[in-house]
Amino acid sequence: MVMRTQGNVYHLKCFSCTTCRNRLMPGDRFHFINGSIFCEHDRPGSLLTNHLPLQGAALLADQKVC
Repeated sequence: MVMRTQGNVYHLKCFSCTTCRNRLMPGDRFHFINGSIFCEHDRPGSLLTNHLPLQGAALLADQKVC
C-alpha cells in the first residue's frame, strides 16, 4: 500500500511528518509545503509549533490523507 499526495507516491512507513517523524495514517490532517509533509501540530507557521517557519513557504490548502 502507498499514500499519494500532490502527484507524489510514498510508502506507508515513509509518509511521516518532516519534523517529528510521526507516521500519518488515513484520516490524519497534514500539510504539504515545498515538497515536505508536516503533521497538524508541526506545520510551519502554526501557533502550536516551537519551530521556525520555512523561509518563503507557500501554505497550500489543508490536505487529508485518503
